[in-house]
Amino acid sequence: MTKQTINKHSSFIKGLYDSSYKELFAFLLRRSSNKQQAQDLSQEAYLRLIRVERTDLIEQPKAYLFRIAANLVYETRIKSDRSAEKKTYPFEEVEDIPSTDEPHMDYETAKAIIDLDKIIKELPLMYQTVLLMRKRDGLKHMEIANKLGISIHTVRKYLTRAVAECRKAHSMGDHHEQY
Repeated sequence: MTKQTINKHSSFIKGLYDSSYKELFAFLLRRSSNKQQAQDLSQEAYLRLIRVERTDLIEQPKAYLFRIAANLVYETRIKSDRSAEKKTYPFEEVEDIPSTDEPHMDYETAKAIIDLDKIIKELPLMYQTVLLMRKRDGLKHMEIANKLGISIHTVRKYLTRAVAECRKAHSMGDHHEQY
């Protein structure tokens, strides 16, 4: 990069920062878990924009910046979901599962839970997330939409598809066991 190109690049970034930071921060604050995370994501969005060598090719700089930010939110959620899956708990914190006097029923219940867990893990990550937030956590569609930064329509669509996929996989499992 020439000195003139660097100056042009710097003024492009500075101008976008001055005109869009507050709006970008508010956008990220609505989609993140706290103020600190929103600040970190804002900073990362600008850092990624700085790494773009040919900013002259960007037709809509503000839209480009917000797309970077939305991608960062998505990446953060995926990383968070993956780290939550890896988290382990001490044995003392695990609650006792009530038992019946019929071992056969305990086995069937345990098998059904394992089967359901396998089915859910085969779903796309967003379907899993929406399904678990609704069924396990008891969140309403609006709460899920707000937490994930997606529309209520998208929440309903993902939930419907997740349930349909679970039913399909469950019926296929039953079908295979009969043979």
